[in-house]
Amino acid sequence: MAIPGTPIYLQRLDLKPKNSKKTFNITFVTAHPDDETMFFAPAILALKDVPNVSISLVCFSTGDSQGLGRIRKTELTKVVSKLGISPSNLIIIDDPAFPDDIKKTWDPVLMAKALEAIIVASETDMLAIFTFDNQGISGHPNHISLYIGIKFMIQTSQTFKFKPVELYTLNSLSLVRKYLFFLDSIFSLGDFYRKSDSVLFVNGLEKYKLSCKTMDVHETQLVWYRKLYVTFSRYMFINSFDRVK
Repeated sequence: MAIPGTPIYLQRLDLKPKNSKKTFNITFVTAHPDDETMFFAPAILALKDVPNVSISLVCFSTGDSQGLGRIRKTELTKVVSKLGISPSNLIIIDDPAFPDDIKKTWDPVLMAKALEAIIVASETDMLAIFTFDNQGISGHPNHISLYIGIKFMIQTSQTFKFKPVELYTLNSLSLVRKYLFFLDSIFSLGDFYRKSDSVLFVNGLEKYKLSCKTMDVHETQLVWYRKLYVTFSRYMFINSFDRVK
């Protein structure tokens, strides 16, 4: 079981590029500004300290469901630096085809076209994409669309037959485990050792505090129930991923 204050980074990624002059590019693909903090902060904060790893963030919308897209875009721009991501490695896809809408799914073909151009531009010899799984953690159709669209891109694009990409998806868990905070680490460690293609990140106390401070930058989203989420959610403390084969 993880003890707060003791960071754990367990992974089965070979983060050693064949050419030492190049980097291993890890791209986090999210649906809305704040996803990167609410769901992926432990992984981002762990990977940013790994030599020869470059972290990118692609966000498919500005989160404009309440007309706050411009402000949320600015908030996200401020957040990436706090998470250790270079602002030049942030891409926000602001396209009407990908609306922030809890009732709409996104076209996987259009998503594949939009994302492929970004991924192909990566000047690395190794690449991994981290995103949501087929349940989207919260069941949000935009989150689930990312899983479908990215999987479609990797499976159908001729480009990725010559430029291999590994896809890792964030585990959606039961409501009880979702709010066990660091206590879920005992179950997460069990899952990690049981699965051969899993990746696990557990924040130490300092990085958990940093995650919380980062969420404070998303001022437009700090309604009462999100404050409760930040306090109790295991995703602010633990990230577990499965590799999609």
